[in-house]
Amino acid sequence: PLADLISYTVTLFVISIAPGPVVLMMLVRAASDDVRGSLAFGLGYALGGVVIITAVCFGLGAWFTEAPEAFAYSKYVMMAYILYLARGIWKGGGDMTAERETQPGSFLSSVSAGAMTCFISPYMKVLFPLVLPGLTDIATIQMPEFLFIALLTFAAIIAASIIVIGFAAQVRRLVRSRKGAVRLNRGL
Repeated sequence: PLADLISYTVTLFVISIAPGPVVLMMLVRAASDDVRGSLAFGLGYALGGVVIITAVCFGLGAWFTEAPEAFAYSKYVMMAYILYLARGIWKGGGDMTAERETQPGSFLSSVSAGAMTCFISPYMKVLFPLVLPGLTDIATIQMPEFLFIALLTFAAIIAASIIVIGFAAQVRRLVRSRKGAVRLNRGL
């Protein structure tokens, strides 16, 4: 069913560009002239989405049903990680005035950060699994069908990441004053 595949892909794309911790991190990194790091973060985001879909297809929902406390306690880990990210942004995670040199992290650490942020994002943990059963019966999914769904998932998320990063990279040109840049950083 082509309509189901299109609906799934568009839904994932829209979820992937919705405001949240992942999009915020890509915006800040790309706007602060770390486009390479932001692309690596987006790659980690897409890989994290594939991991979530894989986990759902192969029994994560059943495990969460049997051990709901794991899901309940994970919200505290999510909040701590988001506060950690917010602290980094607040203390200078993005400098769009070019007054200081941007210190990008390694490619691997950026990919890892993208995947971890995807895992803690409520959009990804809640909404991704909700759109999947409309496309296929996850109780009986087989490998060729799963690989196709994984590729669609990766493509939708990476396309959304590229659009967000492309937009954010242009923000740097729009913010010229130091005061405006600080306000935008803190607002993000």
